Amino acid sequence: MPLQSALISDHESAFLIVAVPKLILDDRIKAEQTVQFLLSRGDGLPVALVTRDAAGAPTAYYGPGDLAIRLLRRKATTMTWSDMPLG
Repeated sequence: MPLQSALISDHESAFLIVAVPKLILDDRIKAEQTVQFLLSRGDGLPVALVTRDAAGAPTAYYGPGDLAIRLLRRKATTMTWSDMPLG
């Protein structure tokens, strides 16, 4: 099952947000393992995990604090989500 991800780019740098099930964010160990897994297969971009509401807006967050602040500055409607295959 692919995850949904969005590349966020601003004047500071770029980072990847990945939408995950709430059960992953509810477990700090699973959340950190997921981040480490995504970092190991990524292209060096910082990664943050989010859960989303029905409209696609992030509702919960796991990751570095500076990314959270930058994410809060964005409107959910400006994020383009795409499938992120895990295989």
